[in-house]
Amino acid sequence: MATDSTTAIPALETLVETALGRKDTATAQADIALAGNLLQTLIPVIVEKAAPNLDLSGIDAALTKILTGVTDLKTAIATKPAAAAPAVVAAAAKVEAPHPAVPGQPVR
Repeated sequence: MATDSTTAIPALETLVETALGRKDTATAQADIALAGNLLQTLIPVIVEKAAPNLDLSGIDAALTKILTGVTDLKTAIATKPAAAAPAVVAAAAKVEAPHPAVPGQPVR
């Protein structure tokens, strides 16, 4: 029997909110929450009727990891690292190996 709730839907909601940069309006947030609630209610029922042998909890867990990972990735990309002091790179002196003297050849 299918579970009554999934964790993937809240993860999807978080991803959408993160993608919007949390600059969305209260109406948009309410729409996201409503769509999430609707999906969370319908998906277990549809899966139970369409494919009763499908492991909904396993799929839910995998989707949750994927969506959470994408959210973490977007956050990591958007996060700027702290400004580090500029590194001073000392230019190494060019050191050449001595050329061997070959009899009959001019010396460099």
